[in-house]
Amino acid sequence: MRRRQFLAGAAAAIVRPARASSPRITRIRLAPIQGRFHKFVAMNSYDTAPKGHTYSNTLVRIETDAGVEGLGVMGYSPAGRQFTTEVRALLGANPLELYQTEDGRLIGRAPAHAALLGREKHLDGPLFDLAGKLTGKPVWRLLGAPARDRIEVYDGTLYFSDVWFRDRGVRAVVEEAEEAARKGYRGVKLKVGRGSKWMEREAGRRRDVEVVLAVRRALGRDVKILIDANNAYRDDFDGAWRLLDETAGANVHWLEEVFPEDVALYTRLRERMAKGGLKTLIADGEGVREPAELAPYLKPKRLIDALQTDIRTCGFLGNLETARLGEAASAIAVPHNWGSQIGLLMGLQMARAVKNIPAAEDDRSTCDAVVAEGYQFREGCYSVPDAPGLGLRVDEKVYQEKCKALETVIGELR
Repeated sequence: MRRRQFLAGAAAAIVRPARASSPRITRIRLAPIQGRFHKFVAMNSYDTAPKGHTYSNTLVRIETDAGVEGLGVMGYSPAGRQFTTEVRALLGANPLELYQTEDGRLIGRAPAHAALLGREKHLDGPLFDLAGKLTGKPVWRLLGAPARDRIEVYDGTLYFSDVWFRDRGVRAVVEEAEEAARKGYRGVKLKVGRGSKWMEREAGRRRDVEVVLAVRRALGRDVKILIDANNAYRDDFDGAWRLLDETAGANVHWLEEVFPEDVALYTRLRERMAKGGLKTLIADGEGVREPAELAPYLKPKRLIDALQTDIRTCGFLGNLETARLGEAASAIAVPHNWGSQIGLLMGLQMARAVKNIPAAEDDRSTCDAVVAEGYQFREGCYSVPDAPGLGLRVDEKVYQEKCKALETVIGELR
């Protein structure tokens, strides 16, 4: 199966809009699932070991008496006792009444369940999928009108392979970037911040610069290079500035999470960049859980150019709010995604409908328990299907073999 056809072509039953006038949630199932990256992924600035080939998620299946289920995944933590207790409040609820609507769009959480859905924002994923399947609409239609036909993505899997594969050094990262370009990606995100843990500080900074410049030489001028420090320069403002200054010739598209969100530090950095004539965008926000926390970085002066609230921990509605805040300040929004194939699909659906979300973050991973249909990758962009919901279904054979024994069942199917 070719990567360029994102799980398209797999046999699947067509999901049809449910006929029930008042569907009710009857059962919620939670089960661990494993995703697989397209390659071995090394570590970043805060890791204690490489990411490896796989990762774990918790699959969420929300079922109704209409015979339709919504699919999604939890955030970055597995379901605990508190969650499994609180989520029981959704049993018996009409999934089409959980959100406020306007002109066929889901615009907010209905008061009766706002507290739960506001705490557990990842539930937007399976509940929007369910609402789409019940109404026969793709999720992007529930979010807005079409903003673009194809969504640009960047490869977010270029970690510290030079440090892990010492015999290959910088060439290890260059080869990964070259592979991404051959596959059609027009953007690659390189991890930086080696001096935070994996190398001596100054040696790590020099290696960060060396990797960026080497990848630019290898890829030419047409591929975007983004760099992500994972807050590694938190105590090294001068090092962060020198990283930017010494890679100026590489035309870095954005610098992400150079240090934790801090208005004073970002003000100082923007002033230094303005004096140096650097046009690199500043990206941050994945650690934010409430979009309103970004307001000080958008006014009175814009300190962050690309807002990155996480697609799962902030959900669809949180990321819509982020996009609105960004648009008012002429900043873009690109939801953060890592370790989730479904997270990528959520980001693609958002970018399809929201003008101020021009791209999605691709971790190039798949999960054999889930089948996604109609998403096609070509020349650095995805097309998004018109299938109801997220265009997802469970591969029941895989689920029975790998997930069933460990699932948590809340409620009973009637």
